[in-house]
Amino acid sequence: MDIRKIAVVGGFAVGAALTFAPLASADTPITSTVDSEIASLNSLFTSEADLAGKGADIIQPTATDPFETIPLADAPQTAPLTTLDYELYGVNPIAAGPASDPGSFEVFNGALGKFDDALNVELYALENNGAIDPNDADFIGSASSIDHAQGLATATDAAEYFYNFGIGDLSGFFQTDLSFLDIGSAI
Repeated sequence: MDIRKIAVVGGFAVGAALTFAPLASADTPITSTVDSEIASLNSLFTSEADLAGKGADIIQPTATDPFETIPLADAPQTAPLTTLDYELYGVNPIAAGPASDPGSFEVFNGALGKFDDALNVELYALENNGAIDPNDADFIGSASSIDHAQGLATATDAAEYFYNFGIGDLSGFFQTDLSFLDIGSAI
């Protein structure tokens, strides 16, 4: 009878070891998470473009650029503004600073991508003993923001940077001050 109990406990131990082994390995990739985030951004962008009557103009992603984009004429940086401008950049698209290359990375004025990047930093750190992710492909933001975050002292600092950047973008979308959500001031 005791042997069966030991075998059951041993089986659970082996199962746990096999289940959590990927978390213990060094440099665990978060590629599937990033791919899922990009697919979500593309889906939201498609919905917004369809709602604006510009869905047929979407430029589909490629192997080198996984984000859906649309010609600048469909979401111009200057007046006359389109419905898609308001969907992407919010209440006052000109003040929010429309992109010269509108695409799915601009959903909610780019805030959603920054929040995804904050999550990615923390996820990678959890899986890799607190290390900051050195893989540029695991981020959605611009090269300069990624370089800045990777140069910070800790993964928490990098996640806070992206989170606060996202709050700024969301503030621009709603044209209101959301700085009270800044996690740096709460620490």
